[in-house]
Amino acid sequence: MRLGFFWVLLLTVNSAFGASLKLDYSLFFGYMKTLYKLEYEHVTTAFYLRDKQTGNACLINNAYLLVDRQRDPIQIAEQGRLLPFYSDQHRKDGATIEVELLAGQENYQCDLQVTIMAKQSELGQLSYSKLALISTQLEGVLKKNAGMVGKYFLPDFSGVRVQLAEPLSELQLSMLPEQVSFAENGDLLIANAVLHAQQADKNLALSVSRITPWLSQ
Repeated sequence: MRLGFFWVLLLTVNSAFGASLKLDYSLFFGYMKTLYKLEYEHVTTAFYLRDKQTGNACLINNAYLLVDRQRDPIQIAEQGRLLPFYSDQHRKDGATIEVELLAGQENYQCDLQVTIMAKQSELGQLSYSKLALISTQLEGVLKKNAGMVGKYFLPDFSGVRVQLAEPLSELQLSMLPEQVSFAENGDLLIANAVLHAQQADKNLALSVSRITPWLSQ
Protein backbone atom coordinates (compact mmCIF):
# COMPACT_ATOMS: atom_id res chain seq x y z
CA MET A 1 0.00 0.00 0.00
CA ARG A 2 1.42 3.38 -0.99
CA LEU A 3 1.72 6.03 1.69
CA GLY A 4 0.02 8.70 -0.39
CA PHE A 5 -3.57 7.60 -0.08
CA PHE A 6 -4.76 10.92 1.31
CA TRP A 7 -5.10 13.86 -1.02
CA VAL A 8 -2.43 15.66 0.98
CA LEU A 9 0.74 13.84 1.98
CA LEU A 10 3.44 15.45 4.14
CA LEU A 11 7.01 14.24 4.09
CA THR A 12 9.51 16.10 6.28
CA VAL A 13 12.64 17.35 4.55
CA ASN A 14 14.73 19.18 7.13
CA SER A 15 16.57 22.15 5.67
CA ALA A 16 18.02 23.37 8.96
CA PHE A 17 21.61 22.97 7.77
CA GLY A 18 21.33 24.74 4.44
CA ALA A 19 19.06 26.19 1.78
CA SER A 20 19.32 23.21 -0.53
CA LEU A 21 17.08 20.13 -0.40
CA LYS A 22 17.43 16.80 -2.19
CA LEU A 23 14.34 14.70 -2.83
CA ASP A 24 13.95 11.23 -4.31
CA TYR A 25 12.58 11.55 -7.86
CA SER A 26 10.95 8.11 -7.64
CA LEU A 27 8.38 9.54 -5.19
CA PHE A 28 7.29 12.16 -7.71
CA PHE A 29 7.40 9.61 -10.52
CA GLY A 30 5.06 7.24 -8.68
CA TYR A 31 2.31 9.85 -8.50
CA MET A 32 2.84 10.99 -12.09
CA LYS A 33 2.74 7.38 -13.28
CA THR A 34 -0.72 6.97 -11.75
CA LEU A 35 -2.12 9.75 -13.93
CA TYR A 36 -0.18 8.48 -16.93
CA LYS A 37 -1.81 5.06 -16.60
CA LEU A 38 -5.31 6.39 -15.95
CA GLU A 39 -5.13 8.85 -18.87
CA TYR A 40 -7.30 11.37 -17.02
CA GLU A 41 -7.61 14.69 -18.84
CA HIS A 42 -9.21 16.85 -16.16
CA VAL A 43 -7.12 16.34 -13.01
CA THR A 44 -3.47 16.48 -12.04
CA THR A 45 -1.07 15.95 -9.15
CA ALA A 46 0.57 19.05 -7.70
CA PHE A 47 3.79 19.11 -5.67
CA TYR A 48 4.51 21.92 -3.19
CA LEU A 49 6.98 22.62 -0.41
CA ARG A 50 5.51 24.00 2.83
CA ASP A 51 7.17 25.11 6.05
CA LYS A 52 6.24 22.59 8.74
CA GLN A 53 5.90 25.23 11.44
CA THR A 54 3.86 27.91 9.65
CA GLY A 55 2.30 26.11 6.70
CA ASN A 56 3.56 28.86 4.41
CA ALA A 57 5.16 28.10 1.06
CA CYS A 58 8.90 27.50 1.03
CA LEU A 59 10.14 29.99 -1.54
CA ILE A 60 12.14 28.30 -4.29
CA ASN A 61 14.96 29.88 -6.24
CA ASN A 62 15.78 26.98 -8.59
CA ALA A 63 15.07 23.28 -8.93
CA TYR A 64 16.93 20.61 -10.91
CA LEU A 65 16.60 16.94 -11.77
CA LEU A 66 19.99 15.31 -11.14
CA VAL A 67 21.45 12.13 -12.61
CA ASP A 68 25.20 11.75 -12.16
CA ARG A 69 26.61 15.01 -13.60
CA GLN A 70 23.52 15.89 -15.63
CA ARG A 71 21.36 18.74 -14.29
CA ASP A 72 18.01 19.37 -15.99
CA PRO A 73 16.06 22.44 -14.78
CA ILE A 74 12.56 21.90 -13.35
CA GLN A 75 9.84 24.46 -13.87
CA ILE A 76 8.39 26.25 -10.86
CA ALA A 77 4.83 27.57 -10.96
CA GLU A 78 2.91 29.88 -8.62
CA GLN A 79 3.02 29.26 -4.86
CA GLY A 80 6.21 27.23 -5.19
CA ARG A 81 4.66 24.39 -7.17
CA LEU A 82 7.25 22.02 -8.62
CA LEU A 83 6.62 20.72 -12.15
CA PRO A 84 9.02 17.78 -12.66
CA PHE A 85 8.89 16.08 -16.04
CA TYR A 86 7.91 12.42 -16.45
CA SER A 87 10.85 10.13 -17.26
CA ASP A 88 11.04 6.42 -16.50
CA GLN A 89 14.70 6.42 -17.52
CA HIS A 90 15.54 9.06 -14.91
CA ARG A 91 13.73 6.95 -12.31
CA LYS A 92 15.72 3.86 -13.29
CA ASP A 93 18.94 5.88 -13.10
CA GLY A 94 18.18 6.91 -9.50
CA ALA A 95 17.57 10.59 -10.18
CA THR A 96 17.11 13.08 -7.38
CA ILE A 97 15.48 16.50 -7.33
CA GLU A 98 17.54 19.32 -5.87
CA VAL A 99 15.69 22.40 -4.68
CA GLU A 100 17.48 25.65 -3.92
CA LEU A 101 15.50 27.82 -1.51
CA LEU A 102 15.65 31.58 -1.47
CA ALA A 103 17.95 33.11 1.15
CA GLY A 104 16.63 33.45 4.69
CA GLN A 105 15.01 30.01 4.89
CA GLU A 106 17.96 28.05 6.23
CA ASN A 107 16.06 27.15 9.41
CA TYR A 108 12.84 26.14 7.67
CA GLN A 109 11.57 22.57 7.82
CA CYS A 110 10.11 22.13 4.36
CA ASP A 111 7.54 19.40 3.83
CA LEU A 112 6.62 17.99 0.45
CA GLN A 113 2.86 18.38 -0.02
CA VAL A 114 1.20 16.25 -2.70
CA THR A 115 -2.23 17.46 -3.76
CA ILE A 116 -4.70 15.96 -6.21
CA MET A 117 -6.72 18.69 -7.95
CA ALA A 118 -8.42 19.75 -11.15
CA LYS A 119 -6.15 21.14 -13.86
CA GLN A 120 -6.02 24.92 -14.06
CA SER A 121 -7.37 24.74 -17.60
CA GLU A 122 -10.58 23.10 -16.31
CA LEU A 123 -11.59 25.86 -13.88
CA GLY A 124 -13.40 28.04 -16.40
CA GLN A 125 -16.90 27.50 -17.82
CA LEU A 126 -17.84 25.01 -15.13
CA SER A 127 -21.04 23.01 -15.40
CA TYR A 128 -22.47 20.38 -13.07
CA SER A 129 -21.61 17.61 -15.52
CA LYS A 130 -18.02 18.85 -15.73
CA LEU A 131 -17.76 19.00 -11.94
CA ALA A 132 -19.16 15.47 -11.72
CA LEU A 133 -16.51 14.24 -14.17
CA ILE A 134 -13.76 16.00 -12.24
CA SER A 135 -15.06 14.42 -9.03
CA THR A 136 -15.02 10.95 -10.60
CA GLN A 137 -11.43 11.38 -11.77
CA LEU A 138 -10.24 12.77 -8.44
CA GLU A 139 -11.68 9.74 -6.67
CA GLY A 140 -10.11 7.43 -9.23
CA VAL A 141 -6.64 8.87 -8.61
CA LEU A 142 -7.02 8.59 -4.85
CA LYS A 143 -8.03 4.95 -5.03
CA LYS A 144 -5.26 4.12 -7.49
CA ASN A 145 -2.66 5.74 -5.25
CA ALA A 146 -3.98 3.82 -2.24
CA GLY A 147 -3.68 0.44 -3.94
CA MET A 148 -5.93 -2.61 -3.71
CA VAL A 149 -5.95 -2.73 0.09
CA GLY A 150 -5.45 0.91 1.01
CA LYS A 151 -8.53 2.13 -0.87
CA TYR A 152 -10.75 0.46 1.75
CA PHE A 153 -9.20 2.65 4.47
CA LEU A 154 -9.66 5.96 2.66
CA PRO A 155 -11.91 8.61 4.23
CA ASP A 156 -15.28 8.88 2.54
CA PHE A 157 -15.08 10.68 -0.79
CA SER A 158 -18.06 13.02 -0.46
CA GLY A 159 -17.60 15.22 -3.52
CA VAL A 160 -15.58 18.27 -4.47
CA ARG A 161 -14.14 21.17 -2.50
CA VAL A 162 -14.26 24.36 -4.58
CA GLN A 163 -11.94 27.20 -3.59
CA LEU A 164 -13.34 30.53 -4.74
CA ALA A 165 -11.17 33.21 -6.34
CA GLU A 166 -13.51 35.94 -5.06
CA PRO A 167 -16.47 36.12 -2.66
CA LEU A 168 -19.92 35.22 -3.95
CA SER A 169 -22.52 37.88 -4.59
CA GLU A 170 -26.03 37.60 -3.21
CA LEU A 171 -27.24 36.56 -6.67
CA GLN A 172 -24.62 33.82 -6.95
CA LEU A 173 -25.51 32.52 -3.50
CA SER A 174 -29.18 32.38 -4.40
CA MET A 175 -28.42 30.28 -7.49
CA LEU A 176 -26.60 27.55 -5.55
CA PRO A 177 -28.50 24.39 -4.57
CA GLU A 178 -29.64 24.42 -0.95
CA GLN A 179 -27.59 21.30 -0.22
CA VAL A 180 -24.28 23.07 -0.95
CA SER A 181 -22.39 23.85 2.27
CA PHE A 182 -19.39 25.96 3.19
CA ALA A 183 -16.15 24.93 4.87
CA GLU A 184 -14.74 27.07 7.68
CA ASN A 185 -12.32 28.72 5.24
CA GLY A 186 -15.11 29.60 2.81
CA ASP A 187 -14.65 26.76 0.30
CA LEU A 188 -17.79 25.36 -1.30
CA LEU A 189 -18.48 21.72 -0.40
CA ILE A 190 -20.55 20.07 -3.13
CA ALA A 191 -21.62 16.45 -2.64
CA ASN A 192 -21.65 14.01 -5.54
CA ALA A 193 -25.39 13.49 -5.05
CA VAL A 194 -25.91 17.23 -5.55
CA LEU A 195 -23.80 17.25 -8.71
CA HIS A 196 -25.80 14.46 -10.29
CA ALA A 197 -29.15 15.90 -9.22
CA GLN A 198 -28.65 19.19 -11.09
CA GLN A 199 -29.22 20.01 -14.73
CA ALA A 200 -26.07 18.59 -16.32
CA ASP A 201 -25.24 21.42 -18.71
CA LYS A 202 -26.16 24.25 -16.32
CA ASN A 203 -23.21 26.61 -15.94
CA LEU A 204 -21.92 27.69 -12.55
CA ALA A 205 -21.13 31.39 -12.75
CA LEU A 206 -18.26 31.14 -10.28
CA SER A 207 -14.69 32.40 -10.26
CA VAL A 208 -12.72 29.36 -9.05
CA SER A 209 -9.05 29.06 -8.11
CA ARG A 210 -8.88 25.36 -7.17
CA ILE A 211 -10.95 22.17 -7.07
CA THR A 212 -9.84 19.33 -4.79
CA PRO A 213 -11.48 16.27 -3.22
CA TRP A 214 -13.90 16.72 -0.34
CA LEU A 215 -13.06 13.95 2.10
CA SER A 216 -15.08 13.26 5.22
CA GLN A 217 -14.98 10.66 7.97
